[in-house]
Amino acid sequence: MLGLLFGQRLIDGLSNGALYGSLALAITLVFRSNGRVNLAQGELATVGTYLSLVLATPASAAVAGTAFAARWLPGTPWPRWLAIPVAMVVSAGVAALLERYVLRRAPERDERAALSLAVGLLLLLNAGATQIFGSGGKAYKSPFPNAPEDQWHLLGVRLRYTTVGTWLTLIVVLGLLHLFLLRSRFGLAFRAVSSSRTNSALCGIRVGRTLSGAWALAAALGTLVGCLAANRLVLSPSMMTKLLVFSLVAATIGGLSSPGGALVGGVIVGVGQSLVGGYVPLVDGVLAFPLLVLAMVVMLYVRPGGLFGSAGMRAQRTDTDHAAVSDASAGDLEMASRWVLVRHSRPWWLARVVLGATALLLAVVPVFVLPFVEARMMTEVVATTIALWGLGFLVGDGGRISFANATFMGVGAYTMAIMAARYGIHPFFGVAIAAVVGFVAGGVLSVPALRIRGQYLAMVTFCLAVIFPSLLNRFKWYTGGEFGPPPTQMPLGPTWLGLHRDRPFEWLHLVTVVVALLLGWMLSNLRHGLIGRAVRASAQNEAAAASVGVHTTKVRTLTFAFSAALASVGGAFVGLQTQAVTASRYEVMRSLALYALLAMFGAGSLLGSTLAALAFVLTPYAIIELDLPLGGRGVPPDMPGGGAYLVWGFALVIVTIVAPQGLVPVLRRRFGRVMRVVDAAPPLPTAGARLPGEASARVSEG
Repeated sequence: MLGLLFGQRLIDGLSNGALYGSLALAITLVFRSNGRVNLAQGELATVGTYLSLVLATPASAAVAGTAFAARWLPGTPWPRWLAIPVAMVVSAGVAALLERYVLRRAPERDERAALSLAVGLLLLLNAGATQIFGSGGKAYKSPFPNAPEDQWHLLGVRLRYTTVGTWLTLIVVLGLLHLFLLRSRFGLAFRAVSSSRTNSALCGIRVGRTLSGAWALAAALGTLVGCLAANRLVLSPSMMTKLLVFSLVAATIGGLSSPGGALVGGVIVGVGQSLVGGYVPLVDGVLAFPLLVLAMVVMLYVRPGGLFGSAGMRAQRTDTDHAAVSDASAGDLEMASRWVLVRHSRPWWLARVVLGATALLLAVVPVFVLPFVEARMMTEVVATTIALWGLGFLVGDGGRISFANATFMGVGAYTMAIMAARYGIHPFFGVAIAAVVGFVAGGVLSVPALRIRGQYLAMVTFCLAVIFPSLLNRFKWYTGGEFGPPPTQMPLGPTWLGLHRDRPFEWLHLVTVVVALLLGWMLSNLRHGLIGRAVRASAQNEAAAASVGVHTTKVRTLTFAFSAALASVGGAFVGLQTQAVTASRYEVMRSLALYALLAMFGAGSLLGSTLAALAFVLTPYAIIELDLPLGGRGVPPDMPGGGAYLVWGFALVIVTIVAPQGLVPVLRRRFGRVMRVVDAAPPLPTAGARLPGEASARVSEG
């Protein structure tokens, strides 16, 4: 009996591993061509899978686009064996166009801009699919016989026709792909470009066409994987997200630069998931997922090239690229300005007081005059601003890319709610405890970041963001699961303030603003002080920073810990304002949206993070109030796939192409042409005073 159970789990693991490895192969094709990980690979595959559904489904109002296909495409609905190849060809063409006209606009050495474009496309494609097809799951008929009786029994092990058909299809397609890359002129050009773009261009190879071809092949293969997996996963706009994470783990273990290693990694991940979840005590299918991600982190830490990839990967760029771009753009401020404001002069202090008082009034006054809904939104704006200050400090000053900001906000919200519901701790003390928990969690995350950086760190944090909601549901006996602990009551303010007793959110808003002022003052001093200079120096060049006495390990740990603590504080206040925490508010799409808005406005200043928080909270409200026809059917604008995500994804793509460093740096350079703040000139020496070095010169002469 145990042998039969082991055999069945092995078959299931191989079935999943074949899909993971094939999608991992698509990831490695893009990575080998341009040295970048395509996080939008899953969404491209989802769009192609929906297209095959449209082509193979009779005209019906239940499936958007089928009436159009029946009217303009002859012979529709097509058989599944024809609809899938056509969808692969169309998705390949779309991917080639996106690479040519969108992704190639990112600066060659700016890894952050490339990731921003990928995130923008991910949000845009996900929201677009939700807009057209809705957020609900749709039945997708398998291209192979899939009735309950369609299976073989070999030595007591069940082997379904669908599983065998999937294996044979992938073997044939991957064999043809191998021959194409090995024997064709494109394959020769692809291998040459993978080795060196410069030398390939000197040899007359059209590098741009080769890059577009690699994206096309990856999209076609991803679409095939989506069509083969849709029957077992249920087709939805978010279907490929978890599958993409498993494929990222497989590609990392096998080697991002090794197509064959990616296939082997897929088998390792699929079989490991099945066997670990079945035989390791206290570990089930949910907990097997984090263990696989942990294996990915260990592999990146010990051997970044994977088991079969090259040890020194061309795409392992340092974060000096980000710093170089930032410094180059900051140098434009040295141009001549119409007015010059001397730092620490009386006009300078007057301007700071006026701007600070105006910002304080805008943050405090509206909550006392606006209606109930709008007033509570102001508290969410301030709390989200605190969280994005932390992300901005990590990305802008620390030069580390993270997609786990909403995850740490969830850590803070659940910590505060659990402290209040289970232990009766005052919510404001719960916020303080959440800050400590977030600080510790950020310090733990900084351990793999000691050697993992750039897009590899982005991959790790992306996986963590995907894992977090499932962990909350796995331990729902303590966390409360999807709906969290019981609602937390807002604390009432002191009577001597004269606040309305029926508007307790006014007191919460005042406390949130005070905490934001303290944290903003602390972060500003930290940025302009010795620690801030050490953080920026470590981000630009760790070796140079270490040579002048900067303890880079401590600096990076404190950067991650402080960023996570700010995110936890912001998330705790958001949870207290909403009076309920749910796991869906802290899933990966919200993390990507927060990063998208921060990248759009600029991560190097408090102003950019503040504007990003305003856009995050107010965009869904504006869509509802203006009754804009955005978002999927039945999907609120602020939920993943809603209208706000469509706007944010499109805006991020446009802004990244036009201004890779964000809108605030561009506006700052424009403003610098009108007014520039300069440091005061050093005082001139008075009569009889000695110049520096004069005394030592006289001693040497004597």
